[in-house]
Amino acid sequence: MTFAPTHLQPEPPDGASSPGLPGLGVAVAGLRVARRMALALGLPAAVLAAGVAAALWQPGPLWLREAMRGGMLPLGLASLLIALSGLSGTLAVAWARRRASLAPVPMPVAPRWRAWLRPGGFGDALLIGRMARIPQAVLAVPVAVLAGLCAWYLRPMGGPVLSADLCFGLGGAMIVLGFPLLVAERQMAAASEAELPEAAGLRSLLLLPALVWPLLGALEIAAGLGAPLTGQIGRALALALVLVAAELAVRAVLRLFLPPPAPDAARGAVTSALASALAAGARGQGGLAAPIREHLGIDFARSWALAYVRQALPVVALLLLVFCWALSGVVMVGTDRRAIYERFGAPVAVLMPGAHLILPWPMGTLRWLDYGTLHQEPLGLADAAALPEATVAAEAVPPPAADRLWLQAHPSEVMLLLASQSTSQSAPQQGFQAVSLDVRVVWRAGMTGEGALRFAYRAADPQALVRGAAGRAAAGFFAARTLTDVLGENRAVMAEHLRHATQQALDGFDSGIEVVAVVIEAIHPPAGAADAYHAVQAAEIASQSSISDERGRAEGVRAASRQTANDQINAARAVAAETVGLARAESIRFTADRSAAQAGGEAFMLERYFTALGGALAKAHLTILDHRIEAADAPVLDIRPPAAAPASTGGGE
Repeated sequence: MTFAPTHLQPEPPDGASSPGLPGLGVAVAGLRVARRMALALGLPAAVLAAGVAAALWQPGPLWLREAMRGGMLPLGLASLLIALSGLSGTLAVAWARRRASLAPVPMPVAPRWRAWLRPGGFGDALLIGRMARIPQAVLAVPVAVLAGLCAWYLRPMGGPVLSADLCFGLGGAMIVLGFPLLVAERQMAAASEAELPEAAGLRSLLLLPALVWPLLGALEIAAGLGAPLTGQIGRALALALVLVAAELAVRAVLRLFLPPPAPDAARGAVTSALASALAAGARGQGGLAAPIREHLGIDFARSWALAYVRQALPVVALLLLVFCWALSGVVMVGTDRRAIYERFGAPVAVLMPGAHLILPWPMGTLRWLDYGTLHQEPLGLADAAALPEATVAAEAVPPPAADRLWLQAHPSEVMLLLASQSTSQSAPQQGFQAVSLDVRVVWRAGMTGEGALRFAYRAADPQALVRGAAGRAAAGFFAARTLTDVLGENRAVMAEHLRHATQQALDGFDSGIEVVAVVIEAIHPPAGAADAYHAVQAAEIASQSSISDERGRAEGVRAASRQTANDQINAARAVAAETVGLARAESIRFTADRSAAQAGGEAFMLERYFTALGGALAKAHLTILDHRIEAADAPVLDIRPPAAAPASTGGGE
C-alpha cells in the first residue's frame, strides 16, 4: 500500500533539480544573511526586554525608570520586535529553501511517502510553500503582537523628566546605538533578491529601528531641554509602530486561508505597505504615492484635484498660519487659574477666569497664576518636594511614616531650643532643652489683582520666602517661653500668633502672599522629658479620677443623709400628729365627763368609781373569803412578806 499525497507534481528523476528551487550556494547564502540579521537584532531586543521587565516588576535603577517614563525602552523594543517578526518568518522559508536545494539522497525504501524524509526530495519542494503559511502565523504573529503591546501600552506618557542630565545621556546613547542598526539595514540592502527574495521587505522593516532609535534619542534630549509636544510626537510614533505590527500580524494570519504557494513564489511574512511607504519617504523615493501606485494602481500625480491642492497649498498654509497666529490672542482662563497680561513686556492687567482678547504672541504674553489654590509649607525641610509620599486608601493600614511617636524622627519637624529651669530646690539651674515641632504654614497667592502682581514679580521663590518668614516668627515666639509654657499653652492661640507674625513679615517684603493658617500638628518634648511628661499626664489623669470618685462618694453620702433626714422628719411629724390626736381625744373625753358630772352628780361619781374599781380589780390577784365557812375548815393565810434569798459567799466548796 502506497501513500499518494494530493496536489503533488510527479517526482523528477534522480540527479535532476526541481523547478523553481534555488541552488545550494544561493540558498545557504540567503539563510546565512537571515541568521546574521536575526542575531544582530535579537541580542539587543533581549536586553531591552529584560530592562522593560525589570522596570515593570521591580523598581530598577534611576536611568532605567527614566527610560521607561520617556518611552525609550518600549518604543525601541517595539521597533526591534517588528523587524524580528519579519526575520523569524524569513528564517523558516530560507531553511526550507536550503533543505530543498540539497542533492537528493537515495533511499532503499520504495514507498512514495518516504520521499518527504529525504533531503532534496520531492517533499522538500512542497515544504517551501508550507513554510510560507502556518509557520508564518506561528512565528511572526506573536512577535508582532508583542511589538504592538510594547508600543501602545508602554507608550510615553509625556510626564515631567526626573533629570535633564539623564535625558541628555540616554538620548545620546540612543542616537549612537542607531548607527549599528543603520549598518544592518545597509547590509540587507546589499543582499540580492536571488540570495534572499525577502530582502526588499526586510530592508523596509530594518529601516524602522534605524529611524526610530535616533528619533527617540532626539525626543529625549528635547524633553530634557523642556521642549513641548515631545509626548505627542512619541504617541504618534507609537501609533505608527502599532499599525505596522498589526499589518504584519493580519497578513500572516490571512496566509492560513490561502493555498500553499509555488516554491519559487513562497515568501516570508515581511510585506508591509505602511513600512514600505515610510521607507520610501525616508529614502525620498516618492513617499506614500509610490506604494499606493504599486499596490492599488492609483496614480495621484495625474489627479487635477491634487494638482490644484498642490498649487494652492502655499497660500492656504500661509493663511492658516496667520489665522493660527491671530488665535494666540484668544485666551481662555480656567476657573482655578489667573493670568497676568503683559503687553510688550509690561504688565497691564490681571485676567480673571473666562474668555479674553489680547494682542497675539509675542506682543502679548501671559504669566499664569493659580487662583485660590492652597499651598502647604513645612518648616522642617529645605525643600517641600523632599517629603515622603504616603498615599494610602481610607481603609488601609497607615504607613510607618504616619506614626507620631515622641522618640521617632520625622523629616517635616523643626528642632528648637527652649529655656528650662531645674526643679531642684537646693541648686536651681537654668538651661536649654530641644523640642521637636511639626509646624505647617498654609498659604496662597493674593486674591486681589494687586496681590497677584506683587506675588508674580516680587516673590522669586515663594516657598523659601514663606518658610523663612515662618521660621523667624516661630523662633521669636518660642524664644520667650519655657518648655512648660509651650507644653501647657493652647495650640490654637500659638497658631494664631504665628500666623499673624508670619503675615506681618510677608507684608513687610511686599510679597503678595496670604497666610491662611498655621497648623501645629505635634509638639514633641525632648527624650529625657518624655517619661516625666508621661508621669505628669498620668498623675493628672489619676487626680481627676480621684476627684471624680470623691465627688461620687459625696453625692452618695448627701443622698443618704437626705433620705435619713426625710425619714426622721416624717417620723416626728407622725408622732406629733398622734400626740395631738390623743390630746384632742382626751380633751373631748374630759369635756364629756365634766358635763356628765354636772348633770348626774353623785350618781355619775359612783358610776365612775365602780368603773375604775372594775378596771383595777381586773388586773389584780384576789383572794375571796366567805364568812359562812366554819372555823375548823377555814384556810390559814400567811400574810408575812417573803424572806429575802441568802446572799452568795462567792467561795465555793
